[in-house]
Amino acid sequence: MIGTRLPILRLPKENSCGCASNAANGNHECLCPTTGLVQIMGRKYALTLLSVIAERGIVRFNEIKSRMDDMSSSTLAIRLAELENAGLIHRQEFAEIPPRVEYSVTQEGDNLRKNLISLSRSVSQK
Repeated sequence: MIGTRLPILRLPKENSCGCASNAANGNHECLCPTTGLVQIMGRKYALTLLSVIAERGIVRFNEIKSRMDDMSSSTLAIRLAELENAGLIHRQEFAEIPPRVEYSVTQEGDNLRKNLISLSRSVSQK
């Protein structure tokens, strides 16, 4: 297991299931990208990472790592890449020595986080 990396999940494109054929009858609401998003957000640490980055605004890798005690650096890098590929966080590299990278939540990521909080509250009140 040493030296192997977990695959970075990517969101499927709309119509990857062939559901565009339903467009003819007016029922075209492809959930393909949603399925991938649920898979990514269901991965261990993904929701916590989104929250940590959102509450800090702009944060660097080691700051995130210090908040995620039991998470390895390689897993953190993979989860950050998944969240970035999903458009939920933004990664900005600075051409400095030593290199500096900062992470922030995108508008889509913040909307998702707020919607999940709202959904969680409404479900827990029932």
